[in-house]
Amino acid sequence: MNTEELSEHTDYLFRVAIGKCDSLEEAQDLVQSTLLEGLLAIRKGTIIESAKSWLSTVLNRKYYDLLREKYRKPLTFYGMDYDIPYEEGYSPETPDDMELSEEENLRRLVARQTYVYREVLVRHYFHGQSIETIANALSIPENTVKSRLRLGREKLRKDLTMEKYEKQSYEPEVLWISSSGNGGMNGEPYSLVRNDKITMNLLILAYDKPVTIPELADAIGISTTYVEPIVDRLVDGELMKRIGDKVFTDFIIYTEADMVNMFDVQKSLANTLCRDIWRYLEEGLGNLRCTEYYQRQNPSQAAKLEGYFVLHSTYHSVIKVRDEVAGFWPYSEYPYRKDGGRWFAMGNRHTADYEYDKSPYKGYDISGEAGGSIDRLPGASRVGLFDYDTDALGRSHTAYHYEENFDNAREGMIKFLYAIHTGNENILSGIPGKLLENMDTYLKLDLVERLPDGKLKLNVPVLSNVERKAFYDLMEEYTEKLSRAFHDEYLTMIKNPVTVPKQLQKDVPGFLRYLHTCGFFPSALIYEAKSRGLFLKDYAKPAPPVIMVVTKEEA
Repeated sequence: MNTEELSEHTDYLFRVAIGKCDSLEEAQDLVQSTLLEGLLAIRKGTIIESAKSWLSTVLNRKYYDLLREKYRKPLTFYGMDYDIPYEEGYSPETPDDMELSEEENLRRLVARQTYVYREVLVRHYFHGQSIETIANALSIPENTVKSRLRLGREKLRKDLTMEKYEKQSYEPEVLWISSSGNGGMNGEPYSLVRNDKITMNLLILAYDKPVTIPELADAIGISTTYVEPIVDRLVDGELMKRIGDKVFTDFIIYTEADMVNMFDVQKSLANTLCRDIWRYLEEGLGNLRCTEYYQRQNPSQAAKLEGYFVLHSTYHSVIKVRDEVAGFWPYSEYPYRKDGGRWFAMGNRHTADYEYDKSPYKGYDISGEAGGSIDRLPGASRVGLFDYDTDALGRSHTAYHYEENFDNAREGMIKFLYAIHTGNENILSGIPGKLLENMDTYLKLDLVERLPDGKLKLNVPVLSNVERKAFYDLMEEYTEKLSRAFHDEYLTMIKNPVTVPKQLQKDVPGFLRYLHTCGFFPSALIYEAKSRGLFLKDYAKPAPPVIMVVTKEEA
């Protein structure tokens, strides 16, 4: 007997069951239970020559079990022996290559069911509890227990007929989480995933369409018992949503193909427009160099101010045009999160053996402007730090990615740099030890410099709040000039947005779908300008775009 023969006799079994049972539901229950036992026998390797006769015998036995239950007699689950005469083809032998016994296999499948079904299945079949006992223990009606048992058996029957393991069960992928907006109090959304590959792959598996938790458990090859709390945490953290008994990943996930789709177009356009765009940028840099706040900076600080001006002005000029296509989404409309943050999550999906250093866009991706501040430090009512992150100028974020809660790390970085700026060592108290262990990163990025006497010098430009406003006004002026002058050229690369699953179409902002259509262009322009000697000529040190803003205490 095989699974196809089971299906062939389903109608026959149902007709027999209808004639025996008092209700349609009872007959369906009886047939499902019979088919489940048939599937278990097939999995065990039982040789059955007459499937119809064998199934009829099982159905009759289960019918008598049903009658005994009605009379409140103990119900026995025949998990190992089928009580079928040998002449009907019963063979107690188990093939040598069977890794799981019938009972072990059943226990494994039961473990994959959600709690609602798992609880009643375990109580009824493994502990022999009656319907009445289960109902009393769980404080639910007896009919609810019967319904859950019936649905649970149906799910088991389906599980026995198909293998559901996905690639993630034997070759897990990597999901790198990023976000737009302000993270939560405990580093969300990053901290919800961290480097946990099980969490990463559950999010990947639930991305294309809503799935049940047992389906996730099957796909990844882990018991539902262990998957449930992970999913609960992701739902509570707002990286997943529930819809009925299913869940789905509630943020956009990019593939490598999405990342490289428009890369060559952006790089080519940067090459074509470099000379013309640079005429505007050089004019703006000339205005910047005439300001008092620029002229008081040392050469390292001045280079960082110039890098900030070029990257910010170019980046935002492209964003202005992109928002015309994708739709503008102001921060005021970002969703408030339970964790206290306001953010949209994003994920980059890669194979386990993915090597960023070999990607065609290595060094061209940009993390948008990030910032934070601390109030009431000695000598200042507020100290803020603002930066972009790109290889084209220097990976500033590596200075505080030594811990998972980036906001906490950034606060430590602000205190550390401000202490160097003021020479006040008392400010260093409370700074994480990991930050000091990360000192080589600060030196390599030229954020600080060690002098011959061993002291540290700050190489981050420092502006007052008034000067920062003037600096941003200047960048906004050239953002507008660039977006107007090169509007039509920019439009040639802002196309082919990422397609998101149906359930996410209303919740994923357009700018996230168009993110990689133009996100590599600013870095490509900077690389091109540097190669032509138009920018930071003969400047060999990194120039990460970082500024510190110090608002003095009022007298």
